[in-house]
Amino acid sequence: MTPTSSQQTYTELLIQYQPKPIKTEQEYNRVLKVVEGMMSGELTEAETALFELLVLLIENYESCHYFIGESKPVATLESLMHEFDVKPTSLVRVFGSVEIVREVVNGERKISQSEAESLAKFFNEHYSGLSLTSVDF
Repeated sequence: MTPTSSQQTYTELLIQYQPKPIKTEQEYNRVLKVVEGMMSGELTEAETALFELLVLLIENYESCHYFIGESKPVATLESLMHEFDVKPTSLVRVFGSVEIVREVVNGERKISQSEAESLAKFFNEHYSGLSLTSVDF
């Protein structure tokens, strides 16, 4: 099943792909291949609608079969700091001191709502492509 580049209607695409709830690992892998193939090109409006539907089916299957625990704010912060090589001193404007940054990273102190908002703003401004919100922290 590979996506088509011709201008098909949404109904034609539904007939061609016959999307349905994913029940097996084999179906899951098949739908993943279709979605991955669709990600490599420009999609028509109908293909975009099908793509969104397939992604929902994948997400539904994954939520039932691949439990991923909720990320902790500290883990999110540590991951971002590691990925973008952010030193604790770079976050002094957010937390007020390097010591507080270390306390947060070590799990000795929680991230406040205002700090979460400042962290989201900091990472979004300094690293393009991110769209973090305070909820991420």
